[in-house]
Amino acid sequence: MMCTLAPSPLFQDLLSYVGCIISKSVIPLIFSLAIVIFIWGVVQYVINTEEEAKREKGKEFMIWGILALTVMVSVWGLVRIVGDTFNIEYVVPQLKQSQ
Repeated sequence: MMCTLAPSPLFQDLLSYVGCIISKSVIPLIFSLAIVIFIWGVVQYVINTEEEAKREKGKEFMIWGILALTVMVSVWGLVRIVGDTFNIEYVVPQLKQSQ
């Protein structure tokens, strides 16, 4: 399902469109960046075995990547709990199988 906007949208349509853009492009981009930061830290940590300063920098990247992923997954968990509480469907982006 693509994010589309009607020719003369209502305010509710605009909110739905913005929510669609955020859930389909912005959130996956942020998750991808956090994963890339973590992997970059692992690479820096493994490659620089002799230089302690660069190993520490790699360790910092790994910690920040893990912290970012943890915070994002926790927030989506809370969003899911609130959605289930108020019977709101599809508040968390989900992968759907095509049939």
